[in-house]
Amino acid sequence: MTYFLRVAERKSITLAAAELNVAQPTLTKSMKLLEEELGSPLFNRFPRGVELTEAGKHLVRHAQGIKVQMAEARSELNALQKGDSGTVTIGAGPAWLRRHLPEAIARAISTRPELKIFISEGFDEALFRKLRRGEVDFVVSETPWSQNASDLDVEVLTSIDLCVVARKGHPLSFKGSISLQELLAYPWVLPNRITRARQRLDAQFVSRNVSPPEPTVETESLAFMISLVRCSDALSYTTSTAVTNPEGEGLVVLPMTGLTSERAAGIIRRKDSWVSPAASVVIQALRTISVEDPHN
Repeated sequence: MTYFLRVAERKSITLAAAELNVAQPTLTKSMKLLEEELGSPLFNRFPRGVELTEAGKHLVRHAQGIKVQMAEARSELNALQKGDSGTVTIGAGPAWLRRHLPEAIARAISTRPELKIFISEGFDEALFRKLRRGEVDFVVSETPWSQNASDLDVEVLTSIDLCVVARKGHPLSFKGSISLQELLAYPWVLPNRITRARQRLDAQFVSRNVSPPEPTVETESLAFMISLVRCSDALSYTTSTAVTNPEGEGLVVLPMTGLTSERAAGIIRRKDSWVSPAASVVIQALRTISVEDPHN
C-alpha cells in the first residue's frame, strides 16, 4: 500500500522508485502483483508516467485509511511501552487557540509533565482533512455538518457566536441600524469559502436576496485578519470572543443582529479511533473547562 500510494502521488513509477529507494523493476513488479491480486488494473500506463484508473482512485481512499490505522497502531503500541507518556497532536480552530485549549494544556502538563503536545492551527475544513489523513489525533473546532461527518465522532462541548467586526471608530460603528448594502460598501477580509463561518455568512446574505460579500483578502490566519481589520475600514466575520480577547483590542462588534449566529463546537475524532493516554489527559481537561465555561 505504501508503494501504491507513492506511485499514485507521483504519477510516475520512476520517481516513486527513487523516493522509496527501490529498484524500478521491483516497484513495477509489485504494482503488477497488486493488480493481479485485486483482479483490476490500477494504473493506465503512458510513456511519461501513469494515471489512476477508476479502480485505482477507489483504492487510494482505502490505502490512505490503512496508512492512518497503521500509524494509530504504532502509537498505541508505543504508548503501551511508555505508560502514560507520549505525544498528542491537536488540530485547533482559532477560537480554541485563544480560549479553553491553552488552559486545558496547562492543566494536562501540570499533572503529566512528560507529555509532548503539538498544535496544528487552522480553520475547520482544513483541520478535518488533516484529521482524516491521520496528521492530528483530534480536532477542537466548530462541529462539521452532520452529512459530512459519517466517518467522524463529534462531542459537543461549547457554543460560539459569530458576528461582524470592525475597528473602533469605523463609520458604521456609529450607526444604530445598518443595512446589508451598507456592509457591502466596505472591503472584507474573510477565511476561505469552504469554512463553516464563511458559509454561514454567505447563507445569511443569500437568505435576504443579497449577494454575499466578495472578500478583498482571504486568509487562514485569524491573527492577520484581526490586525488588518484593526488598521483599516475592512470588515470581517468571526467569533465574538475575538473582540473580547487581548489581541482583539481596538475592534468592535457591529450591531447586525440578523448576521449574528451561534454554532456548536467541540472535539472531533476519527470514528472508532484509538485515544492515546496523552490525548485522554488533554480531552478530559477540555471537558472540565467547557463545563466551567460553555461559551468559547
